[in-house]
Amino acid sequence: MSEDRITQRTVTVVMGIIALLAFVFSFGNVWALALRLGVPAPIAPLIAPMVDLSVVGLLVALRYLSLRGVPPEQMKAATRLMHVSGLLTLALNIAEPITAAHYGRAAVDAVAPLLLLGWGAVGPQLLRSFHSVATEATAPAPADETEPAQEPA
Repeated sequence: MSEDRITQRTVTVVMGIIALLAFVFSFGNVWALALRLGVPAPIAPLIAPMVDLSVVGLLVALRYLSLRGVPPEQMKAATRLMHVSGLLTLALNIAEPITAAHYGRAAVDAVAPLLLLGWGAVGPQLLRSFHSVATEATAPAPADETEPAQEPA
């Protein structure tokens, strides 16, 4: 496997693990908040997955498009939605500890959503950069550089 593929896969795996951990971490926080706010018990556990799965789906889509060299301008709407979903995840995670004046816990609860937001912004850029480097490395050299210059007769 080439170094380019190893790098791309490593970044992808890291993004996936962070998304998974943020999902698991957020699930309990948002469920507790929903119950505290009076959301019916059967509905409360459904809120976090809707938001978190939106972020994961958008991360996967942005990864796919970035690896295929789609310019960032064409992905603005998806990127915005991912950031809004990430900010919503952050707000839902820290709302309960802030209302209880547990600011230290709020800071800890903010870590996973903030990392998810960060990777959501940086990950696709990194993958686009890897793609452009790999494309430049495999592109054939122009003919005038590879052929010796011929003198006129």
